[in-house]
Amino acid sequence: MSVARTICQSGLCIGCGYCASLGGGGMGLSRAGFLEPGPEAFTLSPQAEARVRAACPGLAGDMVVPAPLTNSCPAGAVDDRLWGRSFSVATAWATDPATRHAGASGGVLTALARWLIESGRVKSVLVTSYDPGYPIGTRSASSSDPGTILAAAGSKYAPAAPLAALARLRENPGPHAVIARPCDIATLRRALAAGDRLDVPLLLSFFCAGTPSDAGNRALLREMKAGEPEDVLRFRHRGNGWPGETRAELADGSTRSCSYAESWGRVLRRHVHSLCKVCPDGIGEAADLVAADAWYGDAKGYPLFAEAEGRSLLLTRTAAGQALYTEAVAAGVLQASPLDIREIDRMQPGQIDRRRQLAMRVLAFRTMGHALPRYNAAALAGYQRDLPLNGRLWGYAATLRRLLAQRLRGWGAGA
Repeated sequence: MSVARTICQSGLCIGCGYCASLGGGGMGLSRAGFLEPGPEAFTLSPQAEARVRAACPGLAGDMVVPAPLTNSCPAGAVDDRLWGRSFSVATAWATDPATRHAGASGGVLTALARWLIESGRVKSVLVTSYDPGYPIGTRSASSSDPGTILAAAGSKYAPAAPLAALARLRENPGPHAVIARPCDIATLRRALAAGDRLDVPLLLSFFCAGTPSDAGNRALLREMKAGEPEDVLRFRHRGNGWPGETRAELADGSTRSCSYAESWGRVLRRHVHSLCKVCPDGIGEAADLVAADAWYGDAKGYPLFAEAEGRSLLLTRTAAGQALYTEAVAAGVLQASPLDIREIDRMQPGQIDRRRQLAMRVLAFRTMGHALPRYNAAALAGYQRDLPLNGRLWGYAATLRRLLAQRLRGWGAGA
């Protein structure tokens, strides 16, 4: 049986699209509302099958190995047990006001993508935008047009398969840059190591808390009293401000909107793919450069989601990412200020809690008999090192309760 078919039947497909890119086929929504490869991915050549086996995130949950366990830290970089390797840590934003406003936080990735094209450093950038034919869905493609890249700015809390677009990149000489989720970037790194000859010297990512299903976005429309997808002309989860409103423009000329806290906190996070709850890398450790929300905190340090001028958290993971960052700041593309890495603990409490609880979540999934990818045991132990026993037990019990409730609904979302 093909790797792709096995992964789909086991509930381990996160819909990255890599296997589909090798088969020339498309992706479609599963019954659970997540993207899965079409039948073309089930009949790949032996060579392509070998690449899928090496790269597929449904197999390789140990995609991120803490650097101290594998090799010495390169000069100029620092290894952090929870936040991974970085050459620079900063808050940053696009100096172009339109780009800063359009982006989900400070517009950093959009500004870099446009500059890479305008400066001739790459021929195209692979980006994900909303699908005009299905406004609450997405489509991924490479673009050499800075205007198209600007239009694709902002977070999409919906199923996406950016690596499916690699099929077109293989037909076009590079170099190309790729912007995608952490799991997609890690998959692409493994694919390149396994012999895929894509010319993609720059891989950019962002912090990710998981991919909500299509069903979750339909539920969000109902919560917003925006009807069904066929009633929507244009949709946007975030951006046009920080964090930006979720906004639906309807065919009857009216609009519906809600806050980021309402859309993500009340609806979408409840529809995240189960595998996202046991993801070993929501922070883009395999990327060259990664961006996130540099949230301001309240008196207790918890992030405030009030509207403000966009500000991104930025980490450079590799020498290539550090060079890109340095050159972009020197060219006036970004404005940036150095940040102590411990400040991320306060800016991103959700990510740090997910890492500390990962070992217990994995244990709960295994207790319930769920198939899971491979994990790096030493990394899991390291993440929870400062988590007290009662915190570990609470995480294990809470995950078990959610999994038991989920069993009534079917595997694929909600844990």
